Amino acid sequence: MDQVASQIGIKGIREGLLISVPDRGSFADLVALLDAELAHKQAFLHGSQVALQVGYRKLDKDHLRQLQTLFEQNQLELWAILAEDPSAREAARELSLATRLSGSQTDLNGNLLLQMPEPETATAAAATPHPPQGGLILKETLRSGRSIYHEGHVVIIGDVNPGAEIVASGDVIVWGRLRGLVHAGALGDETAVICALELNPTQLRIADQIAISPDERRGRTIPEQVAIRNGQIVAEMWQK
Repeated sequence: MDQVASQIGIKGIREGLLISVPDRGSFADLVALLDAELAHKQAFLHGSQVALQVGYRKLDKDHLRQLQTLFEQNQLELWAILAEDPSAREAARELSLATRLSGSQTDLNGNLLLQMPEPETATAAAATPHPPQGGLILKETLRSGRSIYHEGHVVIIGDVNPGAEIVASGDVIVWGRLRGLVHAGALGDETAVICALELNPTQLRIADQIAISPDERRGRTIPEQVAIRNGQIVAEMWQK
């Protein structure tokens, strides 16, 4: 099997996960690679929605059905196929799969959309990132099925249970137990942090980085802060 073509990329996006696969090699090899990768990382990918980026690989409806089944077997939902090949995009639409990400600068056929020019008065402001919007403070426990999306910082005074999720463009602070999914810096802010009095999440993301939950937890619970250090997410003691 071509080792160069066997690379699979996984990163967090606003809609869930973006998984990129090589567009070379046989379909059987692709299925085998995906199966091994998903099984290896099932613990922290579990329950996510997936957009699959396949490049110029030619896929028909039968191929896509097999991929849907593979993701379902790993408790994942395949909702989008991002393809350069027109026939692959058409096959995806026939199976009611999306063919682009929300907010992407392409039409349904993958053609680049023309962008409106920025007003001259906005040129200087556009050169620097916009600060987060106002913070959101919730005094409640987020139970399974509850989702919070906010452009800014989020503070939860209570627990975040498994099955609940928080997506924020800024920091996320949980004054309680964090056991659900949290995505901080969702618009690309790699300086965002996640803090909790007890950290035992289903999944953590900062910008486009995804944390792998450890197999074993410490016996003693301590407040922890999660941040990107040297290109990867790390957890450390949360200090004032």
